[in-house]
Amino acid sequence: MENDKIAKIIPFYGGTRPDLFEIERRCMDRDGKVIQFLESNVPNGIVLDVGAGNGYTAEKLLTESRLVIPMEPDEKMIDQSKQLIWSNGVAQSIPFHSNTFDGMYSTWAFFFDGISDIDEGLKEIERVVKNTGRIIIVDNYGNDEFCSFAPQDISSSVAAWVERGFDYEIIDTEFVFDTVEEARKLLTFYFGEQGQNVSKTRLEYKVVAYSKTLTKG
Repeated sequence: MENDKIAKIIPFYGGTRPDLFEIERRCMDRDGKVIQFLESNVPNGIVLDVGAGNGYTAEKLLTESRLVIPMEPDEKMIDQSKQLIWSNGVAQSIPFHSNTFDGMYSTWAFFFDGISDIDEGLKEIERVVKNTGRIIIVDNYGNDEFCSFAPQDISSSVAAWVERGFDYEIIDTEFVFDTVEEARKLLTFYFGEQGQNVSKTRLEYKVVAYSKTLTKG
């Protein structure tokens, strides 16, 4: 079973290239518009962060009335210095009992090799989230300056998420880099030589937040 879990993890560069992850984390959505959206829409109670990375978002969403449990598959990403209660696991096999959480969110992490893996992950999330709990998935919307450097389409499929019963909201934000060299370093890592074409420090970036309130029969 453990090998099956490992096979379903898409490797994330953050554990082996902390220098690049630091640039991404600092420069992506620098004005914090996604955090603001989550603060307003993630429920109070016990909330699961799926694919939590180093706990950046979980730490910001913690309040006296909201306990965020970050779940991360890559042990290299888990930052034990943060005052968080960590879980090591994958979306398709969440290591918690049914009806444990009042809500769940995932930021730029809920993507797999195919539709069947997405639906398997959603099935697990619906199992562990209570009735009337809220699910939020944050991803690329596309049609922006940042995604235009990608050699292939890296936007999520709005139609597919709507078909699954999700509403969506577009958040207009930016990548804001300190230097052009820094922008080129990150985008070249992401997109290959096309990243060398970046010539400015601010790039338009559109994010989509999918949300759904569970109604269990």
